[in-house]
Order: sequence, then structure tokens, then C-alpha cells
Amino acid sequence: MAEPQLPGTGFLQGIDIVDAHHHFLQLDRFPFHWLAPDASPGRFGSKESLRRDFLPVHYLDEFSGLALSASVHVQANCGAEDPAEETRWLQQLQARTGWPSAIVGEAELLDPTAPELIARHLECPALRGIRTPVAWDRQGRWRVASQAGVMADAGFRRSLSILEANGLCLEVVVVPEQFDELAALARAHPGQLIVVDHFGTLEPDEPGNAQAWKTGIDLLADLPNVHVKLSGLWTVDRNWEPAVVQPYVRHLLDTIGAERILYGSNLPIETVNCSLVRQMSQLQQILAECSANELGQIFSDAARRVYRLV
Repeated sequence: MAEPQLPGTGFLQGIDIVDAHHHFLQLDRFPFHWLAPDASPGRFGSKESLRRDFLPVHYLDEFSGLALSASVHVQANCGAEDPAEETRWLQQLQARTGWPSAIVGEAELLDPTAPELIARHLECPALRGIRTPVAWDRQGRWRVASQAGVMADAGFRRSLSILEANGLCLEVVVVPEQFDELAALARAHPGQLIVVDHFGTLEPDEPGNAQAWKTGIDLLADLPNVHVKLSGLWTVDRNWEPAVVQPYVRHLLDTIGAERILYGSNLPIETVNCSLVRQMSQLQQILAECSANELGQIFSDAARRVYRLV
């Protein structure tokens, strides 16, 4: 009997999917301040549907009917006093359930104590990377970092050397105007794998944003250590409408190639705007011109290389 499929997923026939970006939530384990009832609304919309546990059983139910073979959990701003506690919890989840396959932990690389924190993360064998806050724009709409220009800071670079020495990727959320800073970092550290989350936070409705994004992506063409996630597309279009999204995906493909693009569901956050079923339906149209090899890179092979998944 044929395996049931989500609508619009036939284009992934024969691909063992690696979800390169998702989150688990257990609300009685960590503070998750950003999900508190009195927390400010999210840029992505209402948080109401996210105020519940989202664990491997819920995650696998979302992927039912798809050939999901591995997943990468990216730190979820859990609010733990020691961010390594989240990584330890995820390692325990993996031991019990097999999920996630790899972990990207949280660390502020500007903090003088970052080396000690990274060492605690490294106690967990599933650790494959560290995400650190760097986003900072001139308008003040995206200011997650503690200051501007963190990627050029000497202390940041010292902590980064620990990631490189241990084969850990650096994960970042940047805004389009920061691609020049990112490119400078990548050139200075050619041995450091860098992953740009959520499509570089493209917001085409903001004046000048689309051109800044395209110019920034062009800077990555000759920087093979930089990868970009096809995830979090709510900033581009909340419904992932192909007519809006496809031209930008085409530019990314033409510039850096499918070998450096990683699909991520961003579950459960992305479901506020675009369910997994809808993601797949839209991506079938967005990626209609891709070859089977390119689809294999985007949905599996690139993530396997970056996160060292067998």
C-alpha cells in the first residue's frame, strides 16, 4: 500500500527529508518569557496558538505522510538561566524518542563567559552549532543584538574561534543591510560554517529592503562557507505565495546554488501563518523549475553536510 502523502508533496518523491530548522516547547520546564500571556505580540502574529507544549509526538504528527529522516532543533529562547540546560533537555529527548537528530544551542558570543557556556553545550554529543544574536537594523525594527556591529567585535571573533575549532556551525538571524558585515566575517573565517536563518529576513514590502537583500545575497556568491535557510518565509509573504516568493528563491538559487540552501519548517512558529501542508504545496510551485538533484540538496543533502548527519 502506498504511503499517504500530504497534499502537494509528490515533488519530494524519493527524498529523505531533513528539516533543518524547528523548535520544541515544554512550557512547564523553561520560562519561555516570549510566550507569557503578558508578552508583546510577535512580529509574525498572534502567539496564542503557540502557548502549548510542542514535543516530538506533536512534531512527527505534523510530518505524517512525509519521509522525514532527520531534524535540527534550533534554540527556542527558552529563558533558562543556563542556556545549556535546553541542550541537555534536547539530548535527553533524543535518547528517549530519537528526535531531534541535531541541536543548535544558544550562546551570546560577546559575553566573556561564552567559552565556558560553549563547553557545557559540547557535553551533549548531538550539538552541531550555536546561534547567537546579531540582528540590528538602522530603523530599530529588528534589534535582537545588544549593540550594532557585533560580528566585527574582537570578543565575538574570539568566541567564534571556539566554534571553528570544534566543528560547530554559527547560526544567525540577520537583516538585509547586515550582509556586508556577514560577508566580512565569512571572508575572515573561511573555515567557519555559517548558516543564515530564515532567508535573510527579507521584507519586500519595506522600502529598499528587496534590493538590499539581493545585493547582500550577491556578496555570498564566492563564500562557500555561508549557507542560507529556506525557512521563516512569513517575512516575505505570510502565506508563502509563489508569485511573491519565487523570484527571490530563484535569485538565491542562481547566486549560491542549491548545495548551500537548507529547507526548514520553522515548526511550530511558522504555523501561525503557514501550516506545513501549505508550505509544501507552495514550495512545489516555488521550486517547480528545480531538478531532482537540486530538490535533494535543499530538502536533505545540504543539511546532512552542514550538521554532519549520517
